[in-house]
Amino acid sequence: MLLDLREKVRNSNPIKYTLITVICIPFVLFGVGSYFSGGTAAPVAEVGGEPITQTQLDRAYQQQRQQLARMFGGTLPEAFDNEAQLRQQALDQLVSQQVLESTVAEQKFAVGDATLGREIRQMPVFQVDGKFDSETYESQLRASGMNVPSFEQSFRDDTALNQFRSGVIETSFTLPQEADRLNQLARQTRTVDAITLDFEVAREAVEVSDEDASSYFEENTDNYKFPQRAKIRYLELDTKKLADDIEVTEEDAKTYYGDNKASYMLPEQREASHILLSVDNREDKVEVAEKRKQLEAIKERLVKGEDFAVLARELSEDVGSAEGGGSLGVISPGAMVEEFETAVFALAAEGDVSDPVVSDFGVHLIKVDKITAEHGKPFEDVKDEITATVQTNRADSEFSELREQMSELVFDNPESLELAADATGLTIQDSDWLDSDTDAGQLSNPTVQAAIFSPDVLDEGNNSELIELTKGHVIALRVQEFEEPRPKTLDDVKEEIIETISAERAGEQLDNTMAEIITSLESGEAVKTLADTDELATAIAGQVLNRQSTEFDRSLINDIYARARPTEGARGVGSGILANGNRVAYALTAIDVPAEVEIAEPTEGEENPVQPGPQSPTAVSGGDTQLGGVEFNALMQSLRARADINLTP
Repeated sequence: MLLDLREKVRNSNPIKYTLITVICIPFVLFGVGSYFSGGTAAPVAEVGGEPITQTQLDRAYQQQRQQLARMFGGTLPEAFDNEAQLRQQALDQLVSQQVLESTVAEQKFAVGDATLGREIRQMPVFQVDGKFDSETYESQLRASGMNVPSFEQSFRDDTALNQFRSGVIETSFTLPQEADRLNQLARQTRTVDAITLDFEVAREAVEVSDEDASSYFEENTDNYKFPQRAKIRYLELDTKKLADDIEVTEEDAKTYYGDNKASYMLPEQREASHILLSVDNREDKVEVAEKRKQLEAIKERLVKGEDFAVLARELSEDVGSAEGGGSLGVISPGAMVEEFETAVFALAAEGDVSDPVVSDFGVHLIKVDKITAEHGKPFEDVKDEITATVQTNRADSEFSELREQMSELVFDNPESLELAADATGLTIQDSDWLDSDTDAGQLSNPTVQAAIFSPDVLDEGNNSELIELTKGHVIALRVQEFEEPRPKTLDDVKEEIIETISAERAGEQLDNTMAEIITSLESGEAVKTLADTDELATAIAGQVLNRQSTEFDRSLINDIYARARPTEGARGVGSGILANGNRVAYALTAIDVPAEVEIAEPTEGEENPVQPGPQSPTAVSGGDTQLGGVEFNALMQSLRARADINLTP
C-alpha cells in the first residue's frame, strides 16, 4: 500500500505540488525558527508590559547562588540551599530593577555625551599610564564580548539609574528639630518594677510518672521516629594523604633549594658611590680617553687622602647622586648596567676604588662603601620545610590528574565505583549506617548528606558527582543500603518525653501564676509584697532601663519601650517570656530623659574619640545618607505597589 502511494505521488505533479503547499504553510505563518526552538517561551513576569524571561530569571538565580556560596567559603549550606526561595528572591530583584528602569525612563533621566565620555575616560581599566587609551578601551570590550555602541548604551542606562538613586539617597537630611527629638528618644530611660518567675526551678519540681510518659508517647508516637538512614560505599581523594605517601630524597630537596635559593638566601649586596663624567658618544675613543685621564687624576687625589664624597659633589656630572656625595645606595645583582655592576662586585674590600669604567652613561670612578655578604637560611635549617613543600607540590599535581580521572569514570560508569578505583588506585571504603543525627566526621557534612538522599543517588542508584569537602579533598559515593524512617520505642525517647512534659507543666504553672501577678500589679500592689508569697518569684524594684540595657531580653525591652507614659494611678503593666523560659511581669512607673551629654565637634579629618552611649546624641542635623537609604527603599516599595506587575503562575 505504501509503495503504491509513493508511486502515485512520484508520477502525479498535482499531488506533489499540493503536498509542498501544505508543508510550506506552517513555515510561512510561524517561521522556521519555531520548529527548532519550540516557539517563544512565555515570560515569567511582566512589569508595565515589559517581559522578564525565563533566561533572565535563570541567570539571576545562578548569580544569587554563586554570591551566597562565596559568602560561605564556596559551598552553599543546606539551610540556604532552597531553590524555590532563591528563585523568588531573584525574581523580586528583577521586578524591582524593571520598575526602577521604567521610572527612570518616565522621569526622562538621561546622560549626555560629555558626561558619558568623561565617566568612561576616568575608568582605570581603560587607562594606560594613568591616561585613557582608545585601543585598550576597544580591546577590553572585545574581550568581554561587547562592542562600543552596546557598552556605551548600557553605561548610559546604568549611570541614569545611579543618578536617580543618588538623587534620593544623597539629598536626604534631618532637620535640627528632628535631630533633637530623636536624641531625646534615644536618651530616654524607663523605670520598671518587675517580678521574675524561675522556669528551671519550676521544671525541676515537676514529677512525671512512668504512666504519664507512656500516655504521652502513645498520643504522639508519629512524632518519634529515627531519621532515614543509609550505608554507602565511597572513594576519597585527599591531597594530604597523597603527600604522606610521597617520598622526597635529600637530593630532591637540595635541587629544590638550589632552584628557589632566592626564597631562602639574600644575595650579596653592596653599597656604592661614583663620580661620573659624561660623554656624548662612548664610541668616541678620543673623548673617552680624555675622561679616563681626568678620572685617573681624581683617583690620585683620593690616594693622597682627599674625600670621595667631597670630590663627587664638586666634580660628578650625575646630578641625581652628586649632592649625596655620589652615593647610589644598595646595589643588588641585576640592578645596574653590566659594566658598572661587574666593577662594583670586583672590588675586594670596603673603601676600594675602581679604575675608570665606561658605560652608556659615561665614564665612572666607583667606590664600594659597604659589603653585605650573602645571608639567610642554610639548607639544613629548612630541609624539613622544603621536604613538606615538595610533597605538597607533587601531591597537588597528582591530585589534579586523579581528580579528572575519577570525575570522568564516576560519571561514565554510574552503576559502580570499581572502574574509578582501579584507574586511580584508590580504595573503596564502606560506611556504617548514616543519618542526619549521626556524628560520622566528614560523612556528616551537609553536602554529603544531601547527596546520599538525593533522588539521583538514592532512587536511581547512580554514583554521586565529586563532592568537595575542603580544598584538595573530594569524595564520590553510592548508596549500598537504605532504610526508611523507623519508629522509636518508649525507651528510646523516655528521657526526652519527661523533659517535654516537665517543661509544659512548669510553663502552665508559671503562666497561671503570672496572670495572677499581673492582676495584682494592675491594682497597684508592690512587687516586693507579691514576691514574698511565691518561692519562684524574685522582685526587682525601681529598675532603670535604657535602650541598650541587657537586664532583660531585647524583645522585652522593646515591649517596655512601646508602652505609653504612665498616668497617675495607672501604670503600664505587661509581661514576657525570656529565652531561658523565665517569666517576667512588670509595671512601668516612670519615663525620664537625662540631661544631654555634649560632645565636642571633631576637627576636620579627625574621628570623634567619644563613642555614643545611652545619654549621648545619636542623630545630627544635616545630610543623612543612612536615612536616604531607608527613604529609597520606601520609595521602591511604593513604586512596586503602583506598578502594573503580572507574575506568571
